[in-house]
Amino acid sequence: VNAVDGYHRTALHYAAERDVGCVEILLGFGADPNSPDGNMDSPLHWASYRDRPECARALLGAGARVDARDYHRDTPLSWAASRGNLESARVLLEYGAQAGARNLKGQTPATRLTALLARGLGGPREEECLALLREAEGQAPAGGGGGGGGESRLGYPGPGSLKGLSRREVRRCLGARHLPAAVETLPVPGAIKRYLLLVG
Repeated sequence: VNAVDGYHRTALHYAAERDVGCVEILLGFGADPNSPDGNMDSPLHWASYRDRPECARALLGAGARVDARDYHRDTPLSWAASRGNLESARVLLEYGAQAGARNLKGQTPATRLTALLARGLGGPREEECLALLREAEGQAPAGGGGGGGGESRLGYPGPGSLKGLSRREVRRCLGARHLPAAVETLPVPGAIKRYLLLVG
């Protein structure tokens, strides 16, 4: 089940781009959710790139590393962001993906998506994805008034709000691997749990 082709890709790499049913069958027969292909891309990278959030969730539930790095040190979240894939980004962040992870060029997921938007290649979905990524980094939403963050006049992120930075630190301390389950055990109101999981 973990046999590779000429690109060093397994069946799970291909399934992750297309069909959650196939992903679940392969995982059930022992497919490795962290198997790298010839470019160090994991199945989760491909699920994120093709915007298959249900495949991403199945892979993460089977132990896929949420911050796996490819040959260029890009994470699955960076791949999702490069195409403005909002739903995949949500799933990855729910499982603790590091929104501030930088690749070999020093780019974060948010800066990769900003480059896409700067070329006029995005719309409302991509803008919503960028707002989500900035929020996950501890930045205030763009145009979010007053001294809590937002953007400078040059379009660069300003300092994060205390609220956003606190959320980022709590998520980091809880750890990426079991973030949803860990948040559920916290003795805090449901609204705070949803805020920590970026769903409220």
